[in-house]
Amino acid sequence: VPVLRSALENYPGRAIVDSVHLASGRAKIDAVLPMAIEHGAAVVALTIDEAGMAKTAQRKVEVARRIYDIVVGEYGLKPGALIFDDLTFTLATGDAEYIDSARETIEGIRAIKAALPGVLTSLGVSNVSFGLKPAARAALNSVFLHHCVEAGLDLALVHPKEITPYAELDLEAREACDDLVFNRRPDALARFIERYENAVVRTDGETANEDEHLPAEARIHQAILRRKKDGIEAMLDEVLQRRTPVDVLNEVLLPAMKEVGDRFGAGELILPFVLQSAEVMKRAVAHVEQFLERREGSTKGTVVLATVFGDVHDIGKNLVNTILSNNGYTVHDLGKQVPMNVILEKAAEVNADAIGLSALLVSTSKQMPICVQEQDARALEFPVIVGGAAINRDFGRRIALLDDGRRPFEPGVFYAKDAFEGLDIMDVLTGEPERRRDFVARIKNEALKAQEKARDLARPSDEVRISSVKSVLVEPPKAPFLGARTIDSFDVRELWECFDLKSLYRLSWGASNQKGEAFEKTVSEEFEPRLARFRAEAERGELLRPRVAYGYFPAAGIGNEILFFDPNDPTHEIARMSFARQIGGEHLSLADYLREPISGGASDIVALQVVTVGAEVGEQIETLHARGDFSESYFLHGFSVQSAEALAEWSHRRIRRELGLAPERGKRYSWGYGACPDLSQHEIAFALLGAVEAIGVRLTESFQIIPEQSTAALVIHHPNASYFNAAATIER
Repeated sequence: VPVLRSALENYPGRAIVDSVHLASGRAKIDAVLPMAIEHGAAVVALTIDEAGMAKTAQRKVEVARRIYDIVVGEYGLKPGALIFDDLTFTLATGDAEYIDSARETIEGIRAIKAALPGVLTSLGVSNVSFGLKPAARAALNSVFLHHCVEAGLDLALVHPKEITPYAELDLEAREACDDLVFNRRPDALARFIERYENAVVRTDGETANEDEHLPAEARIHQAILRRKKDGIEAMLDEVLQRRTPVDVLNEVLLPAMKEVGDRFGAGELILPFVLQSAEVMKRAVAHVEQFLERREGSTKGTVVLATVFGDVHDIGKNLVNTILSNNGYTVHDLGKQVPMNVILEKAAEVNADAIGLSALLVSTSKQMPICVQEQDARALEFPVIVGGAAINRDFGRRIALLDDGRRPFEPGVFYAKDAFEGLDIMDVLTGEPERRRDFVARIKNEALKAQEKARDLARPSDEVRISSVKSVLVEPPKAPFLGARTIDSFDVRELWECFDLKSLYRLSWGASNQKGEAFEKTVSEEFEPRLARFRAEAERGELLRPRVAYGYFPAAGIGNEILFFDPNDPTHEIARMSFARQIGGEHLSLADYLREPISGGASDIVALQVVTVGAEVGEQIETLHARGDFSESYFLHGFSVQSAEALAEWSHRRIRRELGLAPERGKRYSWGYGACPDLSQHEIAFALLGAVEAIGVRLTESFQIIPEQSTAALVIHHPNASYFNAAATIER
């Protein structure tokens, strides 16, 4: 105890005390806990009581619960500072007493996490393989760790260099280890020992590399698939001694990148892994280009790429650039907010094989048909590939038709749902002529058929009706102030509890197609460590500069309009916004949620907010992309966008609290979406809040917010408020 006390007094950080238990009753706990709490330490607790080490999952959780009741219940240690080690035993002896011990340990972890919410778990993983040969230990430790983490293990004592991800072990190795861990067959131990009798542990530095016997072409292929940059130049030099640079590019590098794309399409790879492969590919291409004479045939085709005018978002367009460039195409990336005449002039200058256009929002996607119409007027014939979050395949079919749908744009308009579909389209457009003709004809025919179907479904507009919600009168809450205020001093750590991790992992970081074990592995091994690093950098002030402009304004709703009144004179109207109304459905408009004016003045209240995490993170993203660090750029962009969304949620929660609203009451509506599609209303919100001067944001000519990592919204307090699409036309 004196040694422990001295250590706690001298240790500069937050310590973890290892360990307490009930082997001699509660004496050890009573001696250690007062010191641990005094110094803010966490405590490891072993599942040992007076009867000895707990061997079954049931006993493990029973002992854990007893310790929890003392440590948390009596001493008041936070559950998150209590770490249970439910112990494991070697499987090397074949002793009947321990033959199920690994499975019981796994189930013990799961049971403790379920029974005692908030506590952490820890384990000395390698104990499970004590007494086995090194190669056998490495495999068994890796598999056992995988199953423990799946069960909820938080901290593991392992040698990371000796751990192989479960998915990278061959099937026979996984089955042999699983048989032993879960005691699935009586000869599991004997078979396991036999398998590893003459095996050796392989490390990166050793020559026992499974690819070493392969030709250099195959090793290059594997390096791109496995995202390994180191040594790629030496392998290329070996191949270049017997093959031409063009041959290496077309027959070695491009097929490897194609397999990456195929695996992405099959859901075997997530987008960040694709970008890491692209980084290897870029390094390889840069090396080969030193020996490549630029001549006809050395590029598969030429593409002019741009985000349309008014749109400040370019992450999707950058991904397309990366994929096309690394698959043999020459890409002229004009950036974002590019006027249509600049795009067309560049396409003519470089004799492009196609134009690629990207847009994030519905409002900016209206630039895309202009490209088709302008080409038709100028007698230009560049195929157009369109994509982005704002559009879909039907949109591509609609804009492919000219003169009110009477004729198609002959070169073709093609929708690509992602970068790899864009690559497939380019491969057809620059490939065999007959295949190209058939493809273009099919796309044009689909557009004509879609138009015929749309005409058949068309019907006269419904009579405009006001939603019944207008008759539900609600007393407005009392605002803590009227007018605008600014929050520019901010602890970034307050954002983390507002983070939508599902959106971050699934959408912003590209794991939407992963499921089950594969997704959990990606989260634990790739996403969570990266998120922790970004958060740490943000907390040091290196990434984000959160700022909020928000306020409360006297208001009223009449027809399709919300009227805003002077905070100092609720009879003086200072602004109004007109909102779209559903033609069908419930015939909703946002204005329906506010009461009618009283004597021509305010009768209700509306909150507005504009938030930003600053321009600095956007500059870092551009720097990373410019130097070819595609995956880091992609991850940081996703983190920054979700940080802005988290800040918007933080501000939204603050507004709810200040108005005294229940947690689910008070809907937040952002411009550019279904209920309020008119981005020009950003200008009104910015003026009311003084957002440009207050937090350093501004608007483009098409009313998008700069920096990109910013959002604006209005908050409606009505308890019946819901999210809806004002373009809905179908009665429900």
